[in-house]
Amino acid sequence: MSAAERQRTCAACGGEFGAGERTDIEALLDGVVRYVAVHAGHSTFPPRPSDAGMRKNAA
Repeated sequence: MSAAERQRTCAACGGEFGAGERTDIEALLDGVVRYVAVHAGHSTFPPRPSDAGMRKNAA
């Protein structure tokens, strides 16, 4: 069973996974290594400062 099937929702946004939807896996370190599923393109990690600057300039 995949992480997405076990979780049923995205660890980043909380939205449900659709049938056959592409997902990504991220490592979550909280004393134990765990793997969480997220929608493709989503992340549980904070954006890097350089990424935030690019989004600001694009707007």
